[in-house]
Amino acid sequence: MKDRFAGETGRRILLEALKDQKLIAGNAELADQVASIGELIDVKTGTAIIEQGADDNDVYLILAGSFHIVVNNRVVAGRFPNDHVGEMVAIQPTQRRSATVVAREDAIVVRLPEPEFAVLGAKYPQILLYIAKELARRLEQRNALVTTVSDKIRVFIISSAEAIEIARTIQNAFDHDPFSVTVWTDGVFRASHYAIESLERALDQSDVAIAVAQPDDITESRGELRATPRDNVIFELGFFMGRLGRHRALLVEPRGEEIKLPSDLAGINTITYRYDAADLTRSLATACNRLREIIRDLGPNR
Repeated sequence: MKDRFAGETGRRILLEALKDQKLIAGNAELADQVASIGELIDVKTGTAIIEQGADDNDVYLILAGSFHIVVNNRVVAGRFPNDHVGEMVAIQPTQRRSATVVAREDAIVVRLPEPEFAVLGAKYPQILLYIAKELARRLEQRNALVTTVSDKIRVFIISSAEAIEIARTIQNAFDHDPFSVTVWTDGVFRASHYAIESLERALDQSDVAIAVAQPDDITESRGELRATPRDNVIFELGFFMGRLGRHRALLVEPRGEEIKLPSDLAGINTITYRYDAADLTRSLATACNRLREIIRDLGPNR
């Protein structure tokens, strides 16, 4: 891809692309210096140009393509043509990289070594001014990812539509506990959002998640004496584990069913209950007491 910037014609294209960079802001002289000292690099899809925790300090200007910003194995933002990455460490060279930057598609970047970037920053103060403004914007962006601290342990319950009464009964059992309990029907899934996005949002605001399986959610395995939960229950448990961790994903299942779970779900907290549709409150009391103990032991997911 970088061949488009080769030769005399390519140099002109490169200068125009650099002038469009946010850091350069149309300054032709600065663009020319960056073109002279920077290194054009082709980046293939899936390649990381920066690794979280690394101690390198180059700065990258994105000419084409886009990148994921990944913190602790989670995508938190994106960067696109005319954006730049890595400048925070260039300003404070003793700091380690705070995020991984990985190409979401084939891309072209200009790499500026920290010493050269420092010289440019001293010569063109507009660079440092822009970085200060960008830092303020990114801090605001990061703040949106920080869950508000709550005095109550936040519990999210999901079930099939058929098991909603069981979920509601568990919610009501915690009415006098220091828990904030949300059932999936409590306005979690918005009409304007895909279910997966709404589920992600709910889990990001939760400390513990509970999946409720009722007898109708259990099916016999082919050739097996043990039963297996329906696919949606397996998916929900796996999703809970991925967002909150293995021990904060709880399965409530009917007693008397020897449930077979995939090996990847081994180790989750499983609580059984006796199903009596005529008196759910009493039949679920023991399970709710056990849930209460586990949730209190787990506490907030700080």
